[in-house]
Amino acid sequence: MLIVLLLIIIVLFIIILLIFLMSKVYISLDWQWDEEDKNVQFKISILRFTFYQETIDFTKLDLPSFETDNNGDIKKRYHLVKSLLKKSEIETLHTKTIVATYDPSITAYLYVSITTLAEWIKAHYSSKRDVEINIAADFEQETFQSVGECMISVKLSKTIKEMKKMKKIRKESVNDGR
Repeated sequence: MLIVLLLIIIVLFIIILLIFLMSKVYISLDWQWDEEDKNVQFKISILRFTFYQETIDFTKLDLPSFETDNNGDIKKRYHLVKSLLKKSEIETLHTKTIVATYDPSITAYLYVSITTLAEWIKAHYSSKRDVEINIAADFEQETFQSVGECMISVKLSKTIKEMKKMKKIRKESVNDGR
């Protein structure tokens, strides 16, 4: 009787572990970028539970320069994030963006470039997911405005592997005295 109970507990533990590892991590980004606000709300959820949430205000943030000594760390982190994004799926993407610069010709080039990228994203993801991208150009003002939301999903098992690599890079940079 004890052996049967122990087997049932082990089987249930394995099933719960498999469900957990096969579940997806949802990364949500909500942004507002205009004259007054330049912020991004970042949220990570697993099985409908939010584990991490942060709002980043870019007006108050001191961004690192690429001329600093930790340039190698930034490149390593960039490549890790890039590899994680390759393994991810866009669940939803909604944005309204207005492009404007001091020179109308630059605005036109920038508008065409962003519109080309937006159309590629729509063509690649719209049949599978909820994608709505609106781009406009304002030739009379000098401002950039964007409001939007994006949700990306990644399988938890792939996320754990990349987080281990990120932790290793972070340890190396701390040990190097950076």
